[in-house]
Amino acid sequence: MSPAASRCPLCGQSLSSYKNKKSCRIENAGEGGLDKCSSCGLVFLNPVPDDLSAFYEGYRGEEGKRFLNRVESVVKFFRRRRARAVNRLFPRPGRVLDIGCGRGQMLRELKSMGWECFGTEFPGQASKSLPFTVYEGDLAELKLQPQSFDAVTLWHVFEHLKNPFSALDEIGRILKPGGLLVISVPNIESIQAKIFGRNWIHLDLPRHIYHFSPHSLSRALQTGDFTVLDLRHFSAEYGMSGVVLSLGAALTGKGPDFFNALRNGDKSFGVYGILIFSLILAPFAAAFSTAEALLKRGGEVIVLARKSGKDTGIG
Repeated sequence: MSPAASRCPLCGQSLSSYKNKKSCRIENAGEGGLDKCSSCGLVFLNPVPDDLSAFYEGYRGEEGKRFLNRVESVVKFFRRRRARAVNRLFPRPGRVLDIGCGRGQMLRELKSMGWECFGTEFPGQASKSLPFTVYEGDLAELKLQPQSFDAVTLWHVFEHLKNPFSALDEIGRILKPGGLLVISVPNIESIQAKIFGRNWIHLDLPRHIYHFSPHSLSRALQTGDFTVLDLRHFSAEYGMSGVVLSLGAALTGKGPDFFNALRNGDKSFGVYGILIFSLILAPFAAAFSTAEALLKRGGEVIVLARKSGKDTGIG
């Protein structure tokens, strides 16, 4: 276990215990809990366990899948939407790197649109039959060519990284001048995070090391070589799922195990029961997610940023 940080890794200011620190301690991951910066509001696991590999065992199954097939079909629908959203940002296809590409569904769609696609993943976590190059390992250790990508995307990956701010420096190095960066993370300042506390599905301790708000994420980008172009608070995928699954976790008292049932088909819960529960709650979840987004406290925050420098004409 590394020593606990005494200062914020983002802005260097003093720390205070996050209000859920004691309840958010993780068994078998040391005595660490969540601390919060008194200035920028960054929340993070402190100290960070040296080895989190045990918490990723079984995280992805065959071909990089995380859920049963009937749930994967829903996931695929949202990945197509992601691909179309990225494609709309550019006048013509370019080179894209998706950090934490997993099963590669978004990149498959972008490739069909004419993009030259690349991905990264933790060792052993990526699908083995993807029709594009996937690099395994830490981004900084890959030594990718400088200014070689028009776009870099991180969808619910940034919070997993042990050194996210160093990763931003490396992303700045490999992006072309004017290139675009898309980062999506759970919002620790969302209304659903405050209501559900430890039962909030997107807390996902200890795999989620850093917990960002719109302010702390924007500050991290602005401290680097990026200009924030857009910040969005609504997500039909993660906002609504956060409400439904967190409510299920709270009502059943099963916490993260409620979510895990969707991954492994735990018969004690019944996957079909959870899916029916989700369908019944969908109208409420949609209304709730819309309301918190309008209040700029949605369950997910998506930031579009541009690397400083002359626009290449692609981004």
